[in-house]
Amino acid sequence: MRATHLIRLVGALLLATSSAYAQVALAEADEVAGPPAQCSAPDSFFGEDAALPAVSAALAAHKPLRIVVVGSASSMGAGVSDPGKAYPARLQAALARRLAVGVTVLNKSKLHDTAADMVRRFPADVIAERPTLVIWQTGTTDAVHHIEIREFDAALAQGLDLLAAKQIDVVLMDPQYSPHTEELINFNPYVQDMHLIAQSHDIMLFQRDAIMQHWVGEEQFGPDEGTKKEELQHADMIHECIAELLAWMIDLAGAPTELPAAAPAR
Repeated sequence: MRATHLIRLVGALLLATSSAYAQVALAEADEVAGPPAQCSAPDSFFGEDAALPAVSAALAAHKPLRIVVVGSASSMGAGVSDPGKAYPARLQAALARRLAVGVTVLNKSKLHDTAADMVRRFPADVIAERPTLVIWQTGTTDAVHHIEIREFDAALAQGLDLLAAKQIDVVLMDPQYSPHTEELINFNPYVQDMHLIAQSHDIMLFQRDAIMQHWVGEEQFGPDEGTKKEELQHADMIHECIAELLAWMIDLAGAPTELPAAAPAR
């Protein structure tokens, strides 16, 4: 009897130990790799509670991701050496390296579109594509044309409501930063409004303005002026890092948040 009891005890210990090792291995497998070192930015720029439920569900079911980018000039590749080096195209490549599912990124950006212009295009250009996620870059054209904040805010709320009704995840992206345009155009009211509406709608915000201000202040990519070739190289690196940070945020928000419970020992 004692021998039988000892065998059962050893068996239970082995089962418990193997279960613990399995949970550790699963936790390590689920760890999300951070962005490349050259693309670093303060953690305070990234929301701790950000969630992408549609992305999480798709990844859990091993379904491909379909992403639509809606923006204006910068999302179309203005300032980079080639449209293929703009962040939407690079985002697809960055996510493909991270995720074990197929990823398609469709760029539905249009030059000089305000937020209201984009919302009018949502039914045909965005919702019709049946995306899992929309990356909505806006605010720049509205600031250039001095669109009233209440009109800008109403357009954002309308667009987010349209996407929420279809259970489409959203990442808002605010205007890009440049010390030269900052002297001519006041982007701050639009940036602040995007922060407020992201909080009120409980959605992710990619703080491009703050991130790029940090990069400029730290001279992370060197000075942003020089020969035309140097300026293009500078813009290419920024778009690459925007894509890498977006991919990291999407990967992190879509990753499992809890480990499955261990089976009880018998």
